[in-house]
Amino acid sequence: MMTLPPDYLSNTLRLIFILSIPQAVLGLWLGFVCMGVLPERLAKRILILAIAHSVYVDIFYFLIHIWANFINAVLSMYLLISLIFPELKSKIKILLIFFYLIFAIIFEMIYGLIVQFSGGNDTLTTVSVLWQIVLFAPIFGLMALIIGFMHWKKIHLAQQLRQFIIHVRSKPYFMLLLLVILQLSLFMIFFSNVFFRTHAILTIQITFVLSIMLFIFMTIKIIQIIAHARVEGIYQSQEAYLGDLNKMFASIRGQRHDFANHVQVMYSMLALKKYDQLRTYMEEVVKEIQSMNVAVVELPSPALAALVQAKAAIAMEKKIRFDYLVHTASLTFSAVTSIDLVRIIGNLVDNAFDEVTKLPESEREVHLEMYIHNSDLYITVANTGKQLKDEEIEQMFNPGYTTKAEGHTGLGLANVLERVHSYNGHVSVDSDIDRRVVFTIKIPNSELAKSKLA
Repeated sequence: MMTLPPDYLSNTLRLIFILSIPQAVLGLWLGFVCMGVLPERLAKRILILAIAHSVYVDIFYFLIHIWANFINAVLSMYLLISLIFPELKSKIKILLIFFYLIFAIIFEMIYGLIVQFSGGNDTLTTVSVLWQIVLFAPIFGLMALIIGFMHWKKIHLAQQLRQFIIHVRSKPYFMLLLLVILQLSLFMIFFSNVFFRTHAILTIQITFVLSIMLFIFMTIKIIQIIAHARVEGIYQSQEAYLGDLNKMFASIRGQRHDFANHVQVMYSMLALKKYDQLRTYMEEVVKEIQSMNVAVVELPSPALAALVQAKAAIAMEKKIRFDYLVHTASLTFSAVTSIDLVRIIGNLVDNAFDEVTKLPESEREVHLEMYIHNSDLYITVANTGKQLKDEEIEQMFNPGYTTKAEGHTGLGLANVLERVHSYNGHVSVDSDIDRRVVFTIKIPNSELAKSKLA
């Protein structure tokens, strides 16, 4: 028969009601608010989850080793979240545990400081219940006020992270999140042994060594992910670029195939002396041919010229009026690489095409312009799509955010923002009834700035 530690019942009850339940409530609440996920009956379900988890975990807290206790806590948290919040996706549940652990670590550090100033953990656990409540209630109260303010003001600090994790399909990113959770777990075990179970020296040493090893591994992994992301971004740009070129060539081949039919029709009209109809028909044919006749020499790079030609072919296929204007001064701007120009302009034009295809053919218009002003490069892409609300503009650059159908990752505009920021540039979006939607990119001439400094 298992022998219970001295004062097991009183210490367990204190741990459950004075520390664990408030900590669980606030940690879960923080996770939901930070992610911007607010299910129905949130407060009631958080309270049920916090009570169930605290009671179950703390029953074993003084009976099993801290490693086993921590694994039990994490697994039971995931299981209870699945039971009480069945509508949440698996990735959201893992993120919720991630924020719960962050909050737990913050509280563990505060608790550790209190332990040091109060004469040790043994002294703190033997004081009266009233004194413990007086000691910890203000701390939990302050944390509750901060989280409540975030909830009230809709400050969702990790909304972009949530959207990115949900939509990302790359395993390394998800594995990195799991490694971060594991690192947080090791920190919690380390703090618990240092402040509360100081006799477990071997456990402290093992935890410390594992934390250092994991930190080194995570650093290497992050470097690999960054390098892979850059290569993948270039590959995706090239793939989209080649795809657009293939569409352009297919359109040209289609025109050549149809040209024989056009000649036959025009010859028949000429033979029948239907000159007015012939003129009208020829004007339509010439207009269609000219829509593909983009002047390559007017564009700052062959890659960009090919991109605009490809977009013109796609626009013609989708019955979109696509106009572009490249001012002569922009030809001298060399601070941005051709591949980044292709990525930025290509994503913006694609996004504009997707929006205007929702409109009747007569209203589908997209306009691209490049010019230099005060030595800075400006790129504007305007479309006649629907007027955007302020909330939509705020979210549209978030990774994973999309209003389109399946097959869209919601990463196009996020990639634009990342590339522009890499040049210390700025992206702005204006939307009104007259101009509808206008994206404006401003990129400073860093090379000019360097030459002035020299």
